[in-house]
Amino acid sequence: MKTLRHILFMATALLLTAACNADGDLTATSGAEALTLSGSGDAVLTAKNKASLALTLHWNDNGKMTTNDSRVLLPDYVTVNTLQFSRSEDFAETIDQQLDKGETSRQYTGEELNSIAGRVGLEGGKASPLHVRVRSVLADNMPVAYSNTYTMQVTPYTIDMTRGVVLNAKKEDTGLLLASKAADGVYSGFLGVTGWWNYYLQEGSGVTWGNDGVSGTPFAMSSEDSKWNFWYPGVEGCYYTVVDTRKARWSALHVSSLDVSGDITGQLAYNRKANRWTLAFDAAQAGTATIRVAGKGEAYDFTTGTDEAKANAQNVAFGQENDRLVFGSTPGDITVAIAQKGRNTLTLDLSDPYRWTCTAEAGGAEQPETAQRLYLSGIDDGVSGKWTFENFLTLFNEDELNYAGLCDVNSKWGYKLYPEKDVWNPCYGLASGDAAAGTLALNGNDNVPAPAAGLHLITASLKKLSYTTTPVTSVQVAGIGDDWSLIQMQTTDKAGVYRAVVKASAATPWGFKFVVNNNWDTFFGGSDGTTRYLGKNIPLDDSFTGATLTIEVDLCHATYSITK
Repeated sequence: MKTLRHILFMATALLLTAACNADGDLTATSGAEALTLSGSGDAVLTAKNKASLALTLHWNDNGKMTTNDSRVLLPDYVTVNTLQFSRSEDFAETIDQQLDKGETSRQYTGEELNSIAGRVGLEGGKASPLHVRVRSVLADNMPVAYSNTYTMQVTPYTIDMTRGVVLNAKKEDTGLLLASKAADGVYSGFLGVTGWWNYYLQEGSGVTWGNDGVSGTPFAMSSEDSKWNFWYPGVEGCYYTVVDTRKARWSALHVSSLDVSGDITGQLAYNRKANRWTLAFDAAQAGTATIRVAGKGEAYDFTTGTDEAKANAQNVAFGQENDRLVFGSTPGDITVAIAQKGRNTLTLDLSDPYRWTCTAEAGGAEQPETAQRLYLSGIDDGVSGKWTFENFLTLFNEDELNYAGLCDVNSKWGYKLYPEKDVWNPCYGLASGDAAAGTLALNGNDNVPAPAAGLHLITASLKKLSYTTTPVTSVQVAGIGDDWSLIQMQTTDKAGVYRAVVKASAATPWGFKFVVNNNWDTFFGGSDGTTRYLGKNIPLDDSFTGATLTIEVDLCHATYSITK
C-alpha cells in the first residue's frame, strides 16, 4: 500500500511540475481534504440485540482533487481515509479501520460496535463517550487532515475480555486459553506446542486474530479477513506466548530448560500435552521446602521471525507473590508443602493461564502416555501425491513399544514414522538398512526405504529402534466353529480388506484369528471390532453357532465385523 501511495504521489508531482506556466509558477494542490463526519446517535447495546443495527456513520467524499490550474487533471481517490475510534478526546490510543475508495458511510451491528467499545476500554453496563474521527492523508510526507470529532454515548454490554480462546487452523476451539487479566487486549500464557504449530486467537468480543495476511511477516497481527493463522517456530516445547491486540504484534518465548535449586534440586522435565514440568525427588521428611526455579529460553518476535539463529537468548524464572506464581527473568523464593518422607514429585503446572501452580505430591513423576499409533507419512505419496497421516501401525506390545499393521505401499521417496498425528516432530528416520528391515534413528534425516508397491505387513519397535516389512500375498481365518484349518479370505476392491463366508457348524470356544500368508507366526487377534497383532483370539459367543457368517477384516485400519 505504501509503495502504491508513493507511486501515485510521484505521478501527481510529475503532472504538477509539467504544468508550470511560462513565468515559472508551479501548479499546486492543497492536499487531503478534511471530511465532515456525522452519526446516527447514542447507542445502548445488549447481547440479545447484538445482530441489530446500532450505528451508522456518514461523511462526504474527498476523492476528487483539484489544483490551481484547471488544465491539470489529477487521479481520483489517491487520499487514504481511516476511521479512528477512541475513548479519549485527544485520540491518544485508537482503533483504526481503513476505508475503501469512494466509501462515504459505514454501519455497525450491536456486536461490532460492542467489540470496538471493548477494545478501546469502555466499561460494560455504563454509558461512556466514544469519540470518532476520519484521518485523511495524501502521502506519507504530506500534512494529515482530520475530520470533526463525532462523539456519542455508548453503553456496551459486558463481555469477558479476559479470555483469549485459542483456535486451531480450522478455527475450531482447542480448549486452550490465553489470559488478559487486566482486560486490556494483551493476552498471555504458556502453551505446549509442536514445531510449526499454528493457531488463531479469538477475543470475548468475537474478534479473531491471526497473522497479517498482507505483509506475511511473522508475528505481525491482523483481524481482517485476509489474515492467516499464527505459526510457531520449528522447535516444539513450552512457549510463553503474548498476543498484544493493541500493538498488533505477538511473541513466543521458548522455555528450553528449567532447573530447581534450594531445598530441592534437579532439572525439570516437560510434558507438552499436559503443559507441566515435573521432577521426582526424595524428601528426608514431610514439611515445607523453599526452592527457586530458573532456566534458559529463546525469544521470537517481529524482529527475529521464526529463524532459530536469530532468536534472542533470555533467562527465564519463576517467583512467588501473594501466594501466586509470577514469571520473569529473575528467580524468587517459592514455598511448597512436601506431603511425605521419601519419594515425591514436584510439579510446575502452567496449563491454567490465570493461575500457575507449583506443588509437591507423594509418589513418582507421571509417565508420558504411550502413543497408540505410529503414523507412516510418505508411504503412499505415489498415489495421494503428498505426505499424509492416513496410514498407521497399531501398538501391540507396550513394554517393548512394538507396532504393526498392513499398509498399501506406493512411495516415491521412502517414509518416516511419527508417534503423533499431523505432528512432524519428533519422527523416526533411517539409521541403517533397506526396504525389508533395518534400524531407526530418532529425528533421523534420511527416509526409510519403501518396499515395492503393494500390500505389506510392517512392524516397528521404538524400544529396539528397528523395523521390518513383509509382502502380503494372502489372509486366512481360522477357529470358527473350532475349525482350525486355514480358510482363505477373498480380496475386495479396497486394499487390506478381506472377506470370507464361513459356516459356524459348532461352537467357537477358543475364539478365532486372522492369519497372514499362511504363517501361524503372523496373525491378528483382537476383540470388540478391533484387531491386534499377535493378540488373543477374537471371542465369538454361542449366538453365532449354526449360522453362516460373513466375516470382513480391514487390516490396514485394524477393524473387523461379523454378520449372520
